[in-house]
Amino acid sequence: MKLEQNTNQALSKENELSELPERKFKRWLVFDYVRALGIILVIFLHSTVYHYGLITTIDLENLSVFLMIMYVVLNWAGLFALISAVVNTYSSFLRLEQNFRNEVKYPAWKAFGKRWCFLGVFFLLLNFLYTYLVSPLNMNFETHSISHSFLAGVIRTGQFYQVSPEKMLYGSVFTMLGWNLIIMGLLFTLIFRKAENYKKKNRRIIVLTLGIAIILVSFLRIYFYDDFDSAIQDGNYFVAYLIDVFAGNYFPILPYLGFGYIGAYFGMVLADNPTKKKIRKFIWIGVGWFLAAVVAFLIPDSIYESIGLLDDILFDYIIVMFEIGFFIVVGSILMILMFDKRVDKMDLQKSDKKFSTIFLRFSRNSLTFFLLERPISELVAWLLNTIMPGWNNYIWTSILFGLFMVLFWFLIAFLWNMVQFKGSFEWLLSKIFKLTKYQTDKKF
Repeated sequence: MKLEQNTNQALSKENELSELPERKFKRWLVFDYVRALGIILVIFLHSTVYHYGLITTIDLENLSVFLMIMYVVLNWAGLFALISAVVNTYSSFLRLEQNFRNEVKYPAWKAFGKRWCFLGVFFLLLNFLYTYLVSPLNMNFETHSISHSFLAGVIRTGQFYQVSPEKMLYGSVFTMLGWNLIIMGLLFTLIFRKAENYKKKNRRIIVLTLGIAIILVSFLRIYFYDDFDSAIQDGNYFVAYLIDVFAGNYFPILPYLGFGYIGAYFGMVLADNPTKKKIRKFIWIGVGWFLAAVVAFLIPDSIYESIGLLDDILFDYIIVMFEIGFFIVVGSILMILMFDKRVDKMDLQKSDKKFSTIFLRFSRNSLTFFLLERPISELVAWLLNTIMPGWNNYIWTSILFGLFMVLFWFLIAFLWNMVQFKGSFEWLLSKIFKLTKYQTDKKF
């Protein structure tokens, strides 16, 4: 009797979905602007910091205010985890509704799992090429040793450069996005597989709770730092890779998977008839993280010291909580201010004619800029070193160099846009994904 009742409820829910008018896919331009600003900031920070001639002399214990800000912002990779999750979940959740309406077989797997896992694996493979060829330098502030990627090493040394095995094990934004997509895609396939469940608030609360819990326990990764170094010394590179993925110094699951789940929660809300009132509620989640950061800061050092966290707690815990709060509060305010600037797919070309298209070029071709900014800045810096040796021994000259590289890429974007960015990585990927039938949602 109970089975029959549940079946009837499921059929009723599916019938309700089939009778609902199909919602139009709206593009939230606010995410384009934020992503564009993020890429512009990456160009500026990488060009400024990694070309500072006295970088090996920086004392992390006595950073100037400017360098402290740069140090913190350089590690704000959570912004990309958050945006990726919001945008991908938004489009996939609307696709899930269409799948239920059209009675597609395995609706959740085709909306989330199949596509997210494919894209996740693609990012993981891309990471190895990125890390080897063009990734930023890694520096050990204790030994003052620097490890370059291949192209940067060749340009700086003028000869063949051997990339260290240790550097190849470090994660990047691609490993973070890749593992986030795979793990979340599989989970969402499981919890949203039935029509009667996919819009239940408790399912969304599960996602939000997971995100909060992962970030709260992210301090646990500090205990794995020594294990990573030991695995490298013993030649256990596979173990070292797993440790880095889970708890490494660069882009680990702890805490960035938590950023992904929180972003996914926001994406689900935005896909379900969003209102400014609903978005205002996001702000309180951000405020909660601010308060958590304050509480963590006020806890006596003696308590942290007793559990071996004193040396690393400032960045690994307090800063992480501050940054997620900052992203949520500022992002929510921007979504409210730009709530009426959502555009239909058919109206997207009209929006391109506005002045804002200057920034949208960066957003829609963010992968291209991200992959090319490093080797291009290395070439420009090499030219300056040839003409004016020692030009970058002052922080203000490094800042000017960073600003110059930003202006340089604005010019490149303007010129490349004349041929619609043909030959860019996004252009190539769109061709590949069409052939593999895993077309991504570039329009969202």
